[in-house]
Amino acid sequence: MKIVGVTGGIASGKSTVSSYLKDNYKAYIFDADNEAKKLLKLKFVKEKIKKAFPNLKDLSTMSIANKVFKNSTSQKKINKIIHPIIDDLVLERINDKKDFYNLFVIDAALIIESGIFEQHQKGGAKLILVIADEDLRLKRALSRANLTKQTIKDRLQLQMEDKKKIKYSDYVIENNSTKLDLFRKIDQIIEKIYE
Repeated sequence: MKIVGVTGGIASGKSTVSSYLKDNYKAYIFDADNEAKKLLKLKFVKEKIKKAFPNLKDLSTMSIANKVFKNSTSQKKINKIIHPIIDDLVLERINDKKDFYNLFVIDAALIIESGIFEQHQKGGAKLILVIADEDLRLKRALSRANLTKQTIKDRLQLQMEDKKKIKYSDYVIENNSTKLDLFRKIDQIIEKIYE
């Protein structure tokens, strides 16, 4: 089973890449953002968050997100709680799925910043970075209608710049065109990974 990381900033198209891999390459998708949201519901995680952020009015996902995405200090604080658990979950899931899938995809916005992919890359896993023009990303994110323009801009500011992420990536996909163009680029990369 090949291990591939897929990352990219908000509305870059990272989830579209993962969905395509799932549908066309028998890939298991480990969605780190989704897994993190599930962790926020666990009692021991909530207790750690309450300790780290005593001023939180409640422990709803929305309250936590609003606090965390305010600045990089808050983001680092919560990442110290969540990322080690995600790291363990990834290893556990790889072990569980290795006999059933050709490809194991770790879909994570902060895969580089968290360091969770480093050990996998050392073992031969490849990292795909999805990038897109900021204006296009803003437009895409707004079309989802679940975040305000200001929230999206705040999150864009907190994310590592693409030019820095490129240094850590094995492949870079520019997603400024059509879905068909995106899918063609994915096929080319997967072909190289399986060479």
